[in-house]
Amino acid sequence: MLSAVKSRLPSRRPPGSAAATDVAYPASDQEPPGAKASRLQAVLAGMSDGVMMMDADLRLVEWNSRFPEFTGIPADMLRVGLPLEDILRAQALAGEFGEVEVEAEVARRLSLLRAGGSTGAIERKRPNGKVMELRRNPLPGGGFVTLYTDITARRQAEDQLRQAQKMEAFGHLTGGVAHDFNNLLMIVLGNLDRAERLLKDLDLDRAGQAIERARTGARRATTLTQRLLAFSRRQKPELQPVDPNALITEMSDLFRQSSASKVVVEFALVDQPWMVMADINQFEIALLNLVINARDAMPRGGAVTIETAKVTRGTQSVPASFPVPGNEFVQITVRDTGTGMSREVMARAGEAFFTTKEAGKGTGLGLYQVRDFVKQAGGHVTIESELGVGTSVSIHLPRLPAQAEDPSADPSAEGDQLAGRGETIVVVENEPDILAYTAEELELLGYRVLRAQDASSALTILENTPEVKLLLTDRGLPGVTGQQLATETERRWPDLPVVVMSGVPADTPPRGSLTRPEIAYVTKPYTIPKLAGVIRATLDARPRAADAGRS
Repeated sequence: MLSAVKSRLPSRRPPGSAAATDVAYPASDQEPPGAKASRLQAVLAGMSDGVMMMDADLRLVEWNSRFPEFTGIPADMLRVGLPLEDILRAQALAGEFGEVEVEAEVARRLSLLRAGGSTGAIERKRPNGKVMELRRNPLPGGGFVTLYTDITARRQAEDQLRQAQKMEAFGHLTGGVAHDFNNLLMIVLGNLDRAERLLKDLDLDRAGQAIERARTGARRATTLTQRLLAFSRRQKPELQPVDPNALITEMSDLFRQSSASKVVVEFALVDQPWMVMADINQFEIALLNLVINARDAMPRGGAVTIETAKVTRGTQSVPASFPVPGNEFVQITVRDTGTGMSREVMARAGEAFFTTKEAGKGTGLGLYQVRDFVKQAGGHVTIESELGVGTSVSIHLPRLPAQAEDPSADPSAEGDQLAGRGETIVVVENEPDILAYTAEELELLGYRVLRAQDASSALTILENTPEVKLLLTDRGLPGVTGQQLATETERRWPDLPVVVMSGVPADTPPRGSLTRPEIAYVTKPYTIPKLAGVIRATLDARPRAADAGRS
């Protein structure tokens, strides 16, 4: 059809250079010469999209005035028969494809087009910031037609809508977090006050119980912040062999404390369960979230049952079409006798920020975090619920091969592995209480600790104390950050190992950070054994050149 159109054109004029005219033709089957070409010209000129038509030899046949405007090609270079290669080269030179090697990029795109691999719709951001949608479709006689649509305004509107939805979600989140944190702070502060009074009366047993309850509240506060962090960014899991029964048994008191007085927590644990590979901390958070959700679904009381089972593919629990690899799984189910969920609620139960609780009563991140944990562990989550009967949530985690189930670590040797050997280390922390706690505990482990509350003080210590073997710094220091301090330390003392502490875990170090093997990251809140383990491993792995001291 296009060749026929070309043959009818008496002379080539850019589309849009002449307006369409209303001409009355005789009522007959024979149209005046050029009528179809004129109509095509009028259609192209009136389109808001850019249009480019190429023939089977990849030469330009038709275009409209929007085409050069939307592609960055000079309008005066366009002509019938212009090779596509020249068009692509002009775009590459104009920066339409980003920073590329021009001839290589032209060859790549030509090869893709000749192979028919560049069809459908794609988006491209132009150097001027405009967002274009390209829709390329083949023509019956060979070649193709490409439409260029400016979708910048649409994308901006979508971004604004997403931002509004995000702000609304965080508005709901704020109330839930404040409610949960206030409860946890009451547990921590109230029990510490009680412990103080009991210690004055020398009632050591009851004081110890109060301190343990305060510690439990603090741990729950930690899980809440980690729940938020799991939503805001993907945390790298620390996978290790886990016995689900042992984990649940250790958490049994916490499950009961998390439940209302009218809620009974029961356990039905399989004998000798298989081991699984998972992040213990995230596993604990997931189970606690399920128990709390079950509790909240039973305002008048009821029973929460935590079950474990060994299941195989092809059974009722794990059908053949199970959407994750593996044949053997450990199934952990949390079942309640609460209000249940409708199909509509079940369909949205795993969405971030979705909650059926009253404002200020929950974050809506519980099931989202459960699904995220299970996905990272290579498993699957199923939910069964019936209104007025209750809900059961089942986690299926792949069985760990038997040869990998027995960790080789010797727990009895842990103290020796964490102990210092008289090494001098610099601890940089702007919070005085955290600095004092960390330094005193590390000194008890056998380290000589020099303290600093900012980067400037730390650099002064490093300059005047050549025997320092390691720098331990908080990442979020005011002014010169801990990350900047670590980078400066690497520049001036490249053999000095560095450990960075941060309240925000990340999969990878931030852009511009250290890349040498001595760098290590510790997530706050940390336990002293965890911190000491990282310090010991970092010191033991340091280059031998560090033993010669610094100059």
